[in-house]
Amino acid sequence: MRQIRELLRLHYEEGLSQRVLARSQGVARCTVERLLKRFAGSGLAWPPDAGLTDEELERRLYGRRSHQGAAKRCVRPNYAAIAPQLARKGVTRRLLWTEYRDQQPDGIGYTVFCDELGAFLADRDLAYRHDHVPGEKAYFDFAGLTLRYRDGDRVAAAHIFTAALGWSNTIFAYAYANETADSWLDGHHRAFVAFGGVTRIAVPDNPRALIARADRFEPKLTAVYRDFARHYDVVVIPARVRKPKDKSAVEGAVKIIEMRILASARDRVFASLAVLNDWLAEKLGALNAAPFQKRVGSRWSQLIEERRHLSPLPATRFEMATYLARKVARDYHVDVQRQYYSVPYAHVGQAVEVRLTRTHVEVLQRDQRIALHRRASPGQRFVTDPAHMPVHHRAYADPKILHRAAAVGSGTVAFIETLFAKRRHPEQAIRSAQGVLGLARDHGAPALEAACIRACALDTIGYEHVRRLLLSARTQLPLPLPPQTHEHVRGGDYFSASHREIDHAA
Repeated sequence: MRQIRELLRLHYEEGLSQRVLARSQGVARCTVERLLKRFAGSGLAWPPDAGLTDEELERRLYGRRSHQGAAKRCVRPNYAAIAPQLARKGVTRRLLWTEYRDQQPDGIGYTVFCDELGAFLADRDLAYRHDHVPGEKAYFDFAGLTLRYRDGDRVAAAHIFTAALGWSNTIFAYAYANETADSWLDGHHRAFVAFGGVTRIAVPDNPRALIARADRFEPKLTAVYRDFARHYDVVVIPARVRKPKDKSAVEGAVKIIEMRILASARDRVFASLAVLNDWLAEKLGALNAAPFQKRVGSRWSQLIEERRHLSPLPATRFEMATYLARKVARDYHVDVQRQYYSVPYAHVGQAVEVRLTRTHVEVLQRDQRIALHRRASPGQRFVTDPAHMPVHHRAYADPKILHRAAAVGSGTVAFIETLFAKRRHPEQAIRSAQGVLGLARDHGAPALEAACIRACALDTIGYEHVRRLLLSARTQLPLPLPPQTHEHVRGGDYFSASHREIDHAA
């Protein structure tokens, strides 16, 4: 309509001919002629009324707006249901239009169908422009392209961890032998060190090593990743599944390093992983120092400004922990790699989570610590905190066991008390004491009493020792008498001296 108004103005105000008008506006002369005839027959005068809109002018010249008529009054396609069908293999716009016309024979034509479907898809495919804030977000992912290096006698594939800052677009990369949680978290740490600080938000992909449950609204992180986030005081917001624009900064960084760095070494075999990382660091330094094509400065120069907005690194490096699901046994201990650590006895039978580090064993229940121990030495089996024991176990005796021992005899009571005193862990003593007292069923209380007295005298404290004494019937032999000292008692040395005197007199 702007062109139509300009043609009419040049004709009525400047007096230009139709041929000159057609040449100046780039249209055919017959088009100018038909326009002037329509204007003359519309009843309008030049200059037109200032309130005349383009829609009204079009209606006066052509009688109706474009694309109006019977097609506009028919049943329209359901484009919201049609659009997802295009993602299916073999489905085309013409097929969808044909199915629509089968249901609506008087429906719109194929051209209008394509125009309206394209407009609908354009509204849904709008791109959001991220307005990055300095120091706010860092993005993490692994590149799809791998490099090769020698690992002993074999050639292994190196996986390239990639990180990028949202505002300065600074790129970091490091090669790992795998994509485990250890590699992911070490890459996070190295990236923060290279950037010179920690961002407020970390945006990773959805690896199984870090994300326990991928969800569009409330993703669940693994316990190790939650520990890492707390240690570095960073908020983790994983990208949504199949939404690469959520981490567009690192997606772009991956493409850049693949095209400018990794592709150049696609046929190279590095001597080791360390050599590969040295080469990669050199290439990244040149890449980050190169000037932008469409921005002022470089990635390094922008990073210098962004570092002022980053949080400082923690004083200590994050120590990765191993988490184990356990159930508290009846002896109020949990099994950690065949070593047993105590928890408060009130948690017997309950499910707990064990956080295992290089130096400590932490027992958690609903993310609350209930016990903390230092790692035991390889030869130590039980680690018991006396505060975790019930009152009667702190005295290393069980009233029920002592009552049963008293029914046998005082010698058995002495044996049981000695047994509890010698054992490190009360559960060990309880089980041994129960076994000893159970021997009374097969051998009788008098025999057990005699065996316990002899075991105490021989200082052989244990269930197996008492059982062997009972089986060998040595409990019937008299105990060795202790040496006697008296003026009328003569020892072997006296008789030896007497024999020497007799021999001398002879």
